[in-house]
Amino acid sequence: MNKSFDLFVIGGGINGAAIARDAVGRGLSVQLAEMGDYARGTSSASSKLIHGGLRYLETYEFGLVRTSLRAREVMMRIAPHVVFPLRFLIPITRTQPRPAFVVRLGLWLYDTLSERKVLAPSGRLSAAQVRALPRLRKEGVRSILHYPDVLADDARLTLETLLDARGRGADVGNYREVTAVRLYSDGYLVEYRDNSGLHTTQARFVVNAAGPWATRVLQRVENMERCRKLRLVRGSHIVVDMPEPAHTDAYTLQIDDKRVVFVLPWLKCYMIIGTTDADHEGDPGNVQCSHAERDYLIAAYNQFFNPAINVDDVVWSYAGVRPLIDDDNTNLSQITRDYVLEVEPYGRGGLVTVYGGKLTTHQNLANDVLAKIAGLGAAMGPAWTNDVPLHGGAMDRRQLAELAASETVLTPQIRERWVSTYGSEAAGLFEAVRNDPALGREIVPGVPVAELVHAIKVEDARTCEDFLYRRTKLFLNLNLEQTTRIQTWFKSRLCAKEDTNEHGYSRKVG
Repeated sequence: MNKSFDLFVIGGGINGAAIARDAVGRGLSVQLAEMGDYARGTSSASSKLIHGGLRYLETYEFGLVRTSLRAREVMMRIAPHVVFPLRFLIPITRTQPRPAFVVRLGLWLYDTLSERKVLAPSGRLSAAQVRALPRLRKEGVRSILHYPDVLADDARLTLETLLDARGRGADVGNYREVTAVRLYSDGYLVEYRDNSGLHTTQARFVVNAAGPWATRVLQRVENMERCRKLRLVRGSHIVVDMPEPAHTDAYTLQIDDKRVVFVLPWLKCYMIIGTTDADHEGDPGNVQCSHAERDYLIAAYNQFFNPAINVDDVVWSYAGVRPLIDDDNTNLSQITRDYVLEVEPYGRGGLVTVYGGKLTTHQNLANDVLAKIAGLGAAMGPAWTNDVPLHGGAMDRRQLAELAASETVLTPQIRERWVSTYGSEAAGLFEAVRNDPALGREIVPGVPVAELVHAIKVEDARTCEDFLYRRTKLFLNLNLEQTTRIQTWFKSRLCAKEDTNEHGYSRKVG
């Protein structure tokens, strides 16, 4: 017998996750299918920022900036374990492509549009503060402006949103590939394949939130003729070890070609440098930082900092594709990051396709998708997601620090990492180890059995990469032997396919 749901969501990235969570919280029955692992594509390969997009002011996208800034405040409130406030510094130089008054005006607009309730206002560093900045080249720097934004763990934010949806009753699953969407009565029959075979779900509404794969999904929809053209734009990043003394601030660098490059402190011991804009051809699931992009980012960093870095300092690089609306703009940086929703009514239901979007505005996008579905006749409750903590977000940062300090099981390093990764859900992991000390045994240093069991049973990890790359970022701290031991542990407990290592998740060693 076919399962029946009000809504079927295709895609387990941040947008699909937000739609599923919002919909089930409004009383709709929801099923979600992700063809690979959750956040496998763009949603784990971003610049890790929940931000308004300061540079979007240059293209007069004031509405997008305002919406993004308000979403930033919401995420700080409901997901304190996966979003972290950060001060960004902008060096003002004599040769920069934007006049200083333009940058100051932009920061004033940023403050004005944000209606800040938590974050500090923008401003300017004193001369003494500038002199104290480590490694920044001071020659040619006239002043340093600062403004607040928020760093995010994009993959975990996606996962926590999906787990929240599941906790409210949604049927959420990864490694489910939709093979066909057929018209049926007043809705659709959605066929998908997982490791147990082929399944069919009846749904009144379908949302195509497949990101870069959205047009491919539409090719599997019966009688679907309309399809917008997507522009796949690759954004690449490099990761280097954090030098001493450590950066505590992020930097927004104005490069001579008028692009902006971020330097972000990450995981306390690394820096992310990015991003780029380059057209991507071919499979959106096979995306890598090119040598040219890597060299561009190295040069951008070296223009502002000492000592210089080189290719040998890059411990990891990653890339993702932004599925943008193709408006024939030759300047990739100026293509809008806003989203477009395409509605195809059918009978008493309909299909909504999501084009574009960004990490910051995922909840706004979900709200707009549900408004479209309501317009097609669905009865649902009111908007609610802005005021309810996300899965793992029931404790603020002070309470999380107290939780880590009050526990006596495991090492302080593991306790601190668990609360910063799992938030309030870490309390359940600590309790499991107290009840069964065998779960505290470390498969490799710093990785107890309890965490691996949790990854499989609660967070749907099916491969070593799912755990090391998206559930955590432990791959950066492990050598090849340690990675192999965890991979062996996974294979001994799951009939999983061979890990494809699609993101090159072993840190460069030596």
